[in-house]
Amino acid sequence: MIASTQDAEQARVIAAVDETLVLELAKRVIEIPSATGEEEGFARFLVATMRESGFEAKLQEIYPGRCNAVGRIRGTTPAATVLLSGHMDTSVRGDEDWLEGPGFKNRAVLRDGLLLGNGIFNMKNAFACYFGAIDAIRRVLGSVPGQIVMAGLAGEVEQAPIDEFKGPAYDGYGVGMRYLLTHGFTADYHILGEPTGMTPILGNWGTTWAKVTALGEFAHTAWTDSHLSAIEEMWTLWRALDDWIREHRAANGYMGVAPQVNRAAIRGGLPWKAARTPASCSMYIDIRVPPNRRTIDVQQSFEQEVQKIASARLKKPVSVEWYVSRPGTVIDAGELVVQSICNAHRRVIGADVAPSFAQPWCSDATDSNRYGIPTVIYGQGRPPKDGADAHRHKDSRIKEGEFVHVEDLYKATRVYALAMLDLLRAIPASRA
Repeated sequence: MIASTQDAEQARVIAAVDETLVLELAKRVIEIPSATGEEEGFARFLVATMRESGFEAKLQEIYPGRCNAVGRIRGTTPAATVLLSGHMDTSVRGDEDWLEGPGFKNRAVLRDGLLLGNGIFNMKNAFACYFGAIDAIRRVLGSVPGQIVMAGLAGEVEQAPIDEFKGPAYDGYGVGMRYLLTHGFTADYHILGEPTGMTPILGNWGTTWAKVTALGEFAHTAWTDSHLSAIEEMWTLWRALDDWIREHRAANGYMGVAPQVNRAAIRGGLPWKAARTPASCSMYIDIRVPPNRRTIDVQQSFEQEVQKIASARLKKPVSVEWYVSRPGTVIDAGELVVQSICNAHRRVIGADVAPSFAQPWCSDATDSNRYGIPTVIYGQGRPPKDGADAHRHKDSRIKEGEFVHVEDLYKATRVYALAMLDLLRAIPASRA
């Protein structure tokens, strides 16, 4: 009898999802620019929408001009608290003239069952789904059991200050989530709607970033052939790191996924003074680290390799400066928050789904897990065509920018709604 009652309730919630509401919200969130460091306009939109949806909501100032949007629904029963979070900042600004696809622009475009626009993939779609899920629950039940906290977070996108690139526009990598969790907000369970291709993800890679600088001699072009070029030195180092990168990837796989190492940038010489040889050249490198490996061990291994190469093959000393260090994280597949998503996925999608570990990207789950809130990462992000596994090997946003399948908006909304129903009624063991 209990099972049949639950089935009937789930069916009513599934049917109650207002797809028009979800799609209109998804289009609206695209059209509010929210580049890293410029999230306040979107935060104000989220606060207003939360209040319209029955939340107690406010802006949570991180520092002047930078804030999170946070809301709370206090339910009718003293059960669990579920955190629904997402980052407000987008991977690009939306006004870059060198990015031409519609998915790179702050304008919603519907085409062939896809919704395209800046930020909709990573990860504004989740907010539309969260609101749609809560709306469906309240229209079926009349109220919300337990407690819901929704958070729109500033500064999650993977970027960090270095050199002259300072200030809010470069202050990412979880600044909003860490502020949220150290200033009064916490929860029993956390659903993070990052794009996962509708697969529950148990955790994230860690990462560490280094600036590696090689030196040369500042001489006039007339004597180029008799003076040391820092760029030539860096080129030698760049290629000599191939073996270390290959060994790092081979030795640090986790749950079937290999880490990545990205030689992301190189800067050297003076473009405005091409009559002089380059006196310094820097490489900027991103090294992904599994959750079972300490970041400092990877840093030391890399530094030792750099210095070994410098001693054997370079003519001047090389320096290594670390400017990002973020550990990996993982939770057990048996956690209730994971099982609730898996069960909801089965009911909505009609197929079982096995939890997995993330491809080599980071998210706010790093901090929420380490602050004691078990986090499942689950959201949209399928490639353009069904059956393709390309999202595991290629970034499907390369050509046209960000998009989601419209039907996935509705599916994810229903999955979130059913998972929330399960979690909100749970009584955590610590309070049973």
